[in-house]
Amino acid sequence: MKKDPIYKYYIFYLEQMLNESRISKGYLSLLRISEHKFNNFKGTFEKDELFNKNIIESYIREIRDKKIDDIFNEID
Repeated sequence: MKKDPIYKYYIFYLEQMLNESRISKGYLSLLRISEHKFNNFKGTFEKDELFNKNIIESYIREIRDKKIDDIFNEID
């Protein structure tokens, strides 16, 4: 499961849900290891183009923002 290229998007999606207070930290821990929930996410990710596009775009923005923050943190 963790070797699946979609897993990084699954973790990102779960972290977004945690940040939006849609799940608790404990539930996040369970979801990270739940193969059933991952397979549900993967099915939706592969079949729903809008969902797929939203997740990927959000993920890319988040990675870009972290890189920018890292650059500014190195300057300080």
